[in-house]
Amino acid sequence: MVKVELDIEEAWAVFSNVVNHMLDEVDLDKSDKAAIRRWKSSEMRPGREEMDALHEKMNDDIERLWNVRRKSEIRKPDWR
Repeated sequence: MVKVELDIEEAWAVFSNVVNHMLDEVDLDKSDKAAIRRWKSSEMRPGREEMDALHEKMNDDIERLWNVRRKSEIRKPDWR
């Protein structure tokens, strides 16, 4: 069985890319974008409790989705 688990730096990189993409694509006021950037750089950096919680949630979700996928593969009939 394959196990996929992100370390804290990888989880932060995924989070950072999502936030940066959102800031680039969503039409927000400059002050709102600045507030999001401050939040990202202060509260959501590796080692902070909030980032640790997100890291744990991401890994739990990856594991849950992997298990669902694996179970659905087992249930597929051979004739398909």
